[in-house]
Amino acid sequence: MSNTVALISFYSPKSLGLRYLENALKTSGYDVEVICFKAYNSLKPKLPTEKEYEILLDFLKKKQPLLVGLSVMASPFIEVVHELNARLRKHFDTPIIWGGVYASISPEECMDYADYVIRGEGEGAIIDLANAIRDGADVTDIPNLAYKDAEGKIVMNPLRPLLQDLDAYGIPGIGGMNKHLIDNDTMTDGDPQTTSYSYEMSCSRGCPYVCSYCCSVAVMRLNKGGGKYVRFREVDNVISELLQAKKNMKKLKVIHFWDEIFSDDPKWIDDFVSRYKKEIRIPFEIWAHPLKTNSELIRKLRSAGLYKVVMGIQSGSPYIRKEIFHRTEKNDNIFKCDKIFNDEGVPQLIYDLMLRHPFETVETIKETYEMCVNFKPPFELQLHGLSFLPGADIVPKAIEMGLVTPEEMQELMNAPMQKQFDHHWKFENNDPRINYWYDLIFLTQFPSMRKQVLELAKDDESPSNRQKLDALCVKGKKKARFRYWKHKAVIVLKGTIR
Repeated sequence: MSNTVALISFYSPKSLGLRYLENALKTSGYDVEVICFKAYNSLKPKLPTEKEYEILLDFLKKKQPLLVGLSVMASPFIEVVHELNARLRKHFDTPIIWGGVYASISPEECMDYADYVIRGEGEGAIIDLANAIRDGADVTDIPNLAYKDAEGKIVMNPLRPLLQDLDAYGIPGIGGMNKHLIDNDTMTDGDPQTTSYSYEMSCSRGCPYVCSYCCSVAVMRLNKGGGKYVRFREVDNVISELLQAKKNMKKLKVIHFWDEIFSDDPKWIDDFVSRYKKEIRIPFEIWAHPLKTNSELIRKLRSAGLYKVVMGIQSGSPYIRKEIFHRTEKNDNIFKCDKIFNDEGVPQLIYDLMLRHPFETVETIKETYEMCVNFKPPFELQLHGLSFLPGADIVPKAIEMGLVTPEEMQELMNAPMQKQFDHHWKFENNDPRINYWYDLIFLTQFPSMRKQVLELAKDDESPSNRQKLDALCVKGKKKARFRYWKHKAVIVLKGTIR
């Protein structure tokens, strides 16, 4: 019997979760093939071609894996997962396992397609399952596993306690010819990450907050009683991973820390900064939170190479933040952070705003404008809509408030990929005044336009103002594109932003 496990990610060449599973399986003696199915495109993702499906299936026929694991992280790509699953069923008898966030919070739906579903953190469960399939053993006692019994009833085993020592998971693998990217009708052998300018990693698992639009709170509830949910790796383990990245990625210019909340523990930060300055010395970016930011933290991180901070605000309306999004920070907390970032000289500051959604009113979006127009330049805005993700508290809230019917919500969450992306980035409110203020918000990030923006804000019903605003937005989009490529060029050519 084959000793090979095939792991497939969708639209995620860096595939952090699969790299941890790969490490776990290799440590247990398995050969692992990691297939990144399609490159990532945040605006216009393309469906796989027939040729790309053929390449993947032909590769699996050659390898004859013991099992095939599908990493199902988010609903926008679910139509591709369904299609590949159907083709696997047609051509193979190999067990199909679904894992990832989507599988963890929607296991019943996933069991309509998969032979097994792994809920929660899967490193231990996938080893136990691979051993059972290889040995023809019973799977009924494997923690974290969902399966169907002899009568076709879905059984969900209890979850094992959360591993508190994250270092025990090891370091996700970088490099190796066992990794493959299928895109543009070809398969490229070798880790696609090794040719990248950026490395993505996380120093922690879990998030302490309960934002209604995020799936993290559902995963937190899933693991309730299983031990401390928010856990951090030791600095030595983090630095070891970064040293591995430096060794294997010859073009490496920037590190992206994708921790949902970057550590604010003083001792951890001191150790990290000291080691990072001596051994890594590469610009990095973090996600910040209004309630987890202080001057000392940012000052220390700046000294180590922090060049970019992205902070989620989502709305300038206290009502939207608290009652709709379940965020507890006040406006004062946000403005305090804005001052800290500017005082400490963070080179690139981005505020993330979630504005295109049915909860928005003219009054609430004007509050967001008032906040943005009072931020101290320079700053950038990342504007987008609201994605209704399975398991997120915002889903029943929208239904309860009568904004969508259950049927409409289900249709939206299972809509074709491009439709979901269009809804996220291009959702248009029927109220022209809301769209007017949305455009004004966009323009607040350009200091040279501030005077015109303030003038246009005096009358949002004037047809002539709408024309002036449209013309200004054209200029603003050109500025935003230029700025994007300028940032990219600085990183690629100089490797630093100070």
